[in-house]
Amino acid sequence: MMESGIQITRDSKDAFEEIWKKRTHRYAVFAVQENREIIVDALGKRDASYDDFLADLQGEQDEDGACQCRFAIYDFEYEHHFKPMDSSTSKLKLILVLWCPEQARIRDKMIYSSSMCSIIRAFIGVQKYIQANNLDDISREAVEMQLRAMDKD
Repeated sequence: MMESGIQITRDSKDAFEEIWKKRTHRYAVFAVQENREIIVDALGKRDASYDDFLADLQGEQDEDGACQCRFAIYDFEYEHHFKPMDSSTSKLKLILVLWCPEQARIRDKMIYSSSMCSIIRAFIGVQKYIQANNLDDISREAVEMQLRAMDKD
């Protein structure tokens, strides 16, 4: 895949560290600004809900009614059930989302898709990559099902 050459800002890298290592935030949403750099568009508090995340991820439509593409990091928490012992434990997995809604401009989709490799290299520690084109792709249930598939019983 060809890369876009768009730079990831220091603030974006710091936001990732705050989620991954410090666990001071639940999520960060990133946007490509002026086709030059990836910036923090929204930062969710640690107690933010998944609905808060989805609202920030979707952002607003532009003046022509087109939806915006975004990247996001989310520290996903769920209960993992151990079948043999009939017990459960809380798990955290870091996911990286490429949000390219169907109503986004083709040019924006190309820019975000070609920047994905740079994001993956910069955000080491991500356990699952998800490309979402609609809310069904990124529903809490759909994400949890993908993460559970990675678990070992």
